[in-house]
Amino acid sequence: MSKKNNDMKVCPNCGSAISSKAKTCPNCGTKFSVKKPFFLRPWFLILTAVILVIIIVVPKGGSSDGGESSRAESKSAQESGKQNTSRAESSKKEESSIPEIKDAYVVGDELLEGGFRIVYVASGLYQTDNEFMQPAEGNQHIFLKFAFINESKNDKSISSFSFECYADGYVQEAHYFGDEELSASLSSGRQTMGMLFFEVPKDAKEIEVEYESNFFSDKKIRFLYEGEKDSGFQLTPNTTRTEGALNPGDTVSTSNLKITYLSCSEYKSDNMFIQPPEGYHFYQIELEFENIGSSDQVVSALDFNCYADGTACEQSYLADNDLSGTLSAGRKLKGTVTFAIPDGATVAEAEFEENIWTGNHIVFTMR
Repeated sequence: MSKKNNDMKVCPNCGSAISSKAKTCPNCGTKFSVKKPFFLRPWFLILTAVILVIIIVVPKGGSSDGGESSRAESKSAQESGKQNTSRAESSKKEESSIPEIKDAYVVGDELLEGGFRIVYVASGLYQTDNEFMQPAEGNQHIFLKFAFINESKNDKSISSFSFECYADGYVQEAHYFGDEELSASLSSGRQTMGMLFFEVPKDAKEIEVEYESNFFSDKKIRFLYEGEKDSGFQLTPNTTRTEGALNPGDTVSTSNLKITYLSCSEYKSDNMFIQPPEGYHFYQIELEFENIGSSDQVVSALDFNCYADGTACEQSYLADNDLSGTLSAGRKLKGTVTFAIPDGATVAEAEFEENIWTGNHIVFTMR
C-alpha cells in the first residue's frame, strides 16, 4: 500500500487520485508541470560550462601562458617606448634641418621658400675690368651670392629680376656682368649658385635686398648686406645618372615628336668674345626632331637645360645651326644646343622639357 501511495498523487483541481507520472488529470483534464532535476536545467548547464572554461583556459597564476602574456606585454611596451623615442629623435632631426624663419637674413643663413632651399652664401664688393661698366663717382658695385636647391617635385626658375636692392630706403640700380649671374631653370633635385650685382652709394648706412618669392602674393624676403663675408658653403655634387637617359644614336617618341640623338662633342668657338669661363669647355649636342603629330610643333634651344653633377650650366647661343623652328605635320628639323660644362664634372646631362604643363623631360647624356 505504501508503495502504491508513493506512485499516486492527488489532483489539486478535482481531488482525484492519479498516477504520480501523469501529466494530465484523466477526470478533469488539468495539466501538470513536471520539474526537471536541477542538474538538467539550462541555467545549471550554462553555469557548469562557464566554470569549465575558466578552469581550462585560465589556470592558477591568472594567465593562460604562465606569465608569458605579461612578459610579452612588458616587452611590447618597451619596444613601443623605443619606437616612440626613435620617432621623437627622428622628428628632432627633421626639425633641426628646417631653417629658422627670420625677419631678415645674413650671410650663412638658410631658408625654405617656394620649394627652394636658399643659402645666402657670400657678399662683398665687386670690381669689373670693363671700362664701360664702372660705377658712377661716389658709388660702388656690390654682390650677394646665393645657392638655390629645388627640393620640390616640380620645375622651378630663379632669376636676378626677382630681386630689388635698397640703400637707406632708396631703390638702387642692378647690373648684369655675365657668367656668374643668378639665373636658372631647375628640375626637381637640381641646384644652382650665382650672384646679384648692384650699384650703391659708398656712404650708404643700410643696404637691403628683397626677394619676391611669389609674384601673386607680393611676399618679400629680406637679405642684409654686411660687406665682405663668405660662409664657405659649397653645393654637394650629385653624380647619379638619370635612369633611361638617351645616348648618341638613340631615338625616342612623344605624342607629337620623334627625337633622334645624333651626336655630342666638344665645341670650339672662333668668336673671341664668346668663350667659356676659365675651367669650362663648350659641349654641343646635335638632335633631329620630326613632327609625328597632326598640328604644328615649335622646337627651340630655349626648351633645354643642362646640369653638371646636378648643378645648372649656362647655355650659349653662338652656333649657326642652333636648334630653332616650327614644324608642320610630317616635317623635320635638325640643329644643335651648346652648354659650358666644368672640366671636372663627372656627369653632364641635357634636359628637354617635352611638356610645360606636365613637366615631363627627356634627358640626354653628355658626359
